[in-house]
Amino acid sequence: MNIDRALANSIIDETLWFKTNLAVTLSEFHYYLIKKNGQVSCNFSSLCDEHYSRLYQQFQALSFQHSIAEILPLNDDGKVCWALPFGKESSLFDCIILLDLPEGTESQHVSSLYFKLLYQLKSFQFSEASSQLNAAQVWIRDEIEEISRLQQLMLPDKNIELSSVKMAYTYKAMKGAGGDYLDIVDLGKTRPEAQGDIGMIIADVSGHGPAAAVETAMIDAILRTFEPKDLSSSSSEVLNYINQHFFTKKPRGSFLTATVLRYNFNEKELVYANAGHPHAYLKKANRLVALDQGGIPIGVLREQNWDTYRVSVDVGDILFVYTDVVIETQNAHKELFGFDRLEKAISAAPDEPEAMLEYLEQKMKKFCGFSEFQDDLTMCAIQFI
Repeated sequence: MNIDRALANSIIDETLWFKTNLAVTLSEFHYYLIKKNGQVSCNFSSLCDEHYSRLYQQFQALSFQHSIAEILPLNDDGKVCWALPFGKESSLFDCIILLDLPEGTESQHVSSLYFKLLYQLKSFQFSEASSQLNAAQVWIRDEIEEISRLQQLMLPDKNIELSSVKMAYTYKAMKGAGGDYLDIVDLGKTRPEAQGDIGMIIADVSGHGPAAAVETAMIDAILRTFEPKDLSSSSSEVLNYINQHFFTKKPRGSFLTATVLRYNFNEKELVYANAGHPHAYLKKANRLVALDQGGIPIGVLREQNWDTYRVSVDVGDILFVYTDVVIETQNAHKELFGFDRLEKAISAAPDEPEAMLEYLEQKMKKFCGFSEFQDDLTMCAIQFI
């Protein structure tokens, strides 16, 4: 088969040229030339002299990995062609074209074969890329599931026995792992004089997914090192302590909202401090009280100090705390669920923690029209008994 120089150059421009028993493909970086017997050929200068030296040097350095090759046959008018993709250290998208064309084959036939082979090769490349993408997605999913499992271990035990309160909470991370944090502690377990007292924190790290989950793990670790001086230690001291240790040597690029509360059983008093978190509510027999005093989020100013506030508690009152998705959930008209709807829903909700949370979640879903929320969701209801 004879191919003149003009045709050879035009096919090279199209990334491929042919000669009997020989083929050259142009990947993103290289031309490849190989005989059907697998040996590199250097006897092709008569076809394209100016490319000979560069091609030969590249083939000398090329390492073929036929063990991972996949042969793709193509039948055309009873003639068989082969597209042989193969792997290299830097790429899975290189290939060898093997042709066995009879003498006198028309150039149009060569071009037709080229496009058919190119289609097969691109299909193979797409399949390989899809397989790699699927494998990566499975790996990412497994890693997120493991992070989620570890994050679940930081949540309060739903079966925890608290003598002075009845508690229920809902925790749903949007991406399996999230930036919401919740903890409830029976203070009487470590201090006999604090029998009936409980400590609680709800927090929300900026961002979503595994990165935010790592931040919550850091907050959990910081809290484990906090040692109150005595029973008079205030909720604001906890926020101050977290803020001091939240700052690192380099800017974090994130911040944290949080509410810390302590229930004093003997005084029937709720002591709280708020760092930019959506304010909690105390549902009483005949009214709803917003615990709306507070300051800026944690991680904004290193020397920030928060104030402590107090509110009296009666038996039967229910404390409701939540993260921002509750008020920021939107419907199809881009309307926010907001504080007004939340307050009406709390007022109408059953006076029992578990039932209250279920009622509020259903109200939110009905409002937005979706079964899942576009952010991490955490809600907690505590009834004083």
